[in-house]
This record gives sequence, structure tokens and C-alpha cells, in this order.
Amino acid sequence: MKKNTLFFALIIIASFLPVTSQAQFGIEANYGLSGVFQPSINEISHFGGGITYDFDETYGVKLDFASDKFRTKNILFTDETGIDVTRISIQGTINLSAAITRASSYDFFNLIAHVGGGYSLVKSTYNAGNDNLINVVMGLTPRFKITDGLYFAVDASTVFNISQHYNFDGSFSYQDNINSFTGITYNLTGGIIYKFNEY
Repeated sequence: MKKNTLFFALIIIASFLPVTSQAQFGIEANYGLSGVFQPSINEISHFGGGITYDFDETYGVKLDFASDKFRTKNILFTDETGIDVTRISIQGTINLSAAITRASSYDFFNLIAHVGGGYSLVKSTYNAGNDNLINVVMGLTPRFKITDGLYFAVDASTVFNISQHYNFDGSFSYQDNINSFTGITYNLTGGIIYKFNEY
């Protein structure tokens, strides 16, 4: 329910953005793999969505939401434990195909790069309390046109959660004192992008 509410809120925000003859906005949704390297965890548990707003065929911004789940075996418990991460971020986008080869943004294939930051909320499966973090996100999105305004996209992104206090098994990251670290996660997803007005 909370995911749906936030997604609809993003759509409402986008409706207030100015639209010029060269600008367009759209919506996107994706689903796929969430993972971390240490410890090695990967699950099909990522859900994401957002609003895209292109100033022209090369540059734009997007406001996006994502939810990820990480579970692993903790030697102290018989069940799997872990964390749930919910994030929202604003990112700049650049159409590398248009910038480098002057391809049209509505060609069959485009490669989009994105980078930005925002807020992450981390919850442990067995420790109370929330971990409120700043995130930095970057990635690449190969995009394939299905029909006018509709695209299939594959996205590979890396997320840096700065000053994280929960390990990925849900335990606190501390010995004598609480120590924070930068939690690095990755996503590999497939999804749909819909542009409301073509150039």
C-alpha cells in the first residue's frame, strides 16, 4: 500500500513540471535482482518506479523510488535474517547515444546514464528502530523501443548507502561503540518506460 501511495505521489509531482515543445515526461517501473558483494547475497526482490522528465533529447532528471530485501543465514538464529531497504532519490540523466552519436532519443536503441542521490530507510528483521541514510546512485540503462512512447529497459545500478548501521544480516555494526559503514548494493532489473509525448 505504501509503495502504491508513493508511486502515485510521484505522478502527481510530475504533473506540475513545465512541458515545452522539447520537453517530455514519463513513468517507469522495474523489477529484478538485488544484491551485495560482502556477504554475497542476491535475490529477485527489487521493485522500483519513478517519474522521468527530459529537458531535450540528451538531458533530463528522474525522481525514483525503490525497495530491496536482503536475507542471509545468521549463525545466531535458525531462520534467515536481514534488512529491508526503501529509498527515494533524484537523479540527473544523459542519453549517451544522443550525446555521442547524435542519435534520436526515439530510435530503437538508446543508452542512458544516470547519477544522483537521496534518502534511504533501512529496517532490520530482528532489531528495532530505523536506520536513516543518505544514498548515492549511479547506473546505465540500455533502452529499446517497443512502439511510440513505450520502451523496454534493462538497468544496472550501484547504490552507496552512507553511514549504514545495520549489517546485511540485520545485526548492528558495532563492537564497543556503534560504527557506521558505507553499504554498497547493486540492482540488475528489467522494466517498462512510457513517455507521454514524443518529440
